Amino acid sequence: MVVYSDYQCPFCAVWAEQTQPTMLEYVESGDLRIEWRDIAVFGPDSERAARAAYAAGLQGAFWEFHDALFAGGEKRAAADLTEEALVTLAGALDLDPDVFRADLASVEVDEAVKANADEAAAIGAFSTPSFLVNEQAVVGAQPTEVFIAAVEDALARAAG
Repeated sequence: MVVYSDYQCPFCAVWAEQTQPTMLEYVESGDLRIEWRDIAVFGPDSERAARAAYAAGLQGAFWEFHDALFAGGEKRAAADLTEEALVTLAGALDLDPDVFRADLASVEVDEAVKANADEAAAIGAFSTPSFLVNEQAVVGAQPTEVFIAAVEDALARAAG
């Protein structure tokens, strides 16, 4: 599953809270892999959050940072997405804040975030959340059952 998401998207936050845990059960059983592509469709705050999540991932804490950005199924206010607020969050998650700050400003992170946006644009994922489940597009924060059906269908096709 490839997830195209934006940290300022309220529907992405709801999906992360309500559906992602069920999808992670498939990951834990070895039946699904989730790849996350942060795309900044809501402007500079979204882009900074995407860069921050990628920077956290460089310290092995992408999911922890992601979950903190979508805590309680809510998107963060713009004031909580300033560079300083994101560095503070990184520190609260026991990341090295100096490394995090440097990564946040790095060419590597910039190129990765741009590559995710370019990939989304190339396949027509201009709104968030958008998903690919084994090449099957699912658009929007659909009910969990829609994702279960898509994964189960992909597993059945793979089995033969």
